Amino acid sequence: LNPKNTQDRTALITGSGRGIGKETAIMLARQVENIVVCSRTKNEINEVVKDIEEINDQVNIIGTKCDVSISSQVNSLVRSAVDRFGSESIDILVNNAGVAFDKKLVDTSEDEWDQTIDTNLKGAFLITKAILSHMIKRESGTILNINSGAGKAGFSDLSSYCASKFGLAGLAESLAIEVDMYNIRVMTIFLGQVATKMWQYYDYNYYEKNKNKMLSPKKASAKIVEMILDVKKYKNGDSVEMYNP
Repeated sequence: LNPKNTQDRTALITGSGRGIGKETAIMLARQVENIVVCSRTKNEINEVVKDIEEINDQVNIIGTKCDVSISSQVNSLVRSAVDRFGSESIDILVNNAGVAFDKKLVDTSEDEWDQTIDTNLKGAFLITKAILSHMIKRESGTILNINSGAGKAGFSDLSSYCASKFGLAGLAESLAIEVDMYNIRVMTIFLGQVATKMWQYYDYNYYEKNKNKMLSPKKASAKIVEMILDVKKYKNGDSVEMYNP
C-alpha cells in the first residue's frame, strides 16, 4: 500500500459516524493498523469504535468528535493522530463529511449556504491541508474525496450542495497536479443516490419510495476501499463514477 513504509498504516475518515464513512472505516480496519474516525456526533463515533473493535481487536483506534469546518478542531484531531501514530504514519485520508439542504436558491438562507460550503468544501480543504505536509514528508499517501453526481451536473433544489461538490471536484483535480511529484494519489469517486440517513433527512418520502433502488453504503464503501488499496489500477488524478446499485 505504501512504498515508503508498510508497517504503520493510518487511515483517517471524516464523517464516519454513519453511512458511507462508517462502512469505509470498518472495511479499512481489516487492512490497516491504525484508524481515525470522527464526526460531529460523539455517540455515533463511540458506536463505530465498538463495531471496529469487535471486527479487529488488534487495530488501534482514535474516535473523536470533530467539526471539519472548524480549523482548530481539525488541527487538534490531526495532532492527536500524529502524536499517537507518528508524523509519517497518516497515509490514507477519506474526505467524506457532508451535508445537504433541500432548498431552492431563493429559499436558501445564508447560514444554510455557509454550512454546506464549510462542511463539504472548506472541511476537505482544512483536513487535507493539515495532513498533506506529513504525506509529502513521507513521499506517499492516498487522498480520496467522496463526491456525487451533483459534482458533475446541477440539480434543482440542490444549488448549495452542487456548488460545494463542483468545488470539491476542482480542488481534487488541482491538488493531484500539485502533489504528483511526491507519489501521492488524489482521487475522486462520484456516487449516485446512496441509502443513507442524509437522504432520509433530505427527502424522507422519496427515500422510503426509492431506497431499494439506491446504492447501499456497503457497496459504495467497497469501491472506495478498492480504489485506496489497488495502487496499480487506480492512479493519481483518477475518478470513478458509480451511480447504479
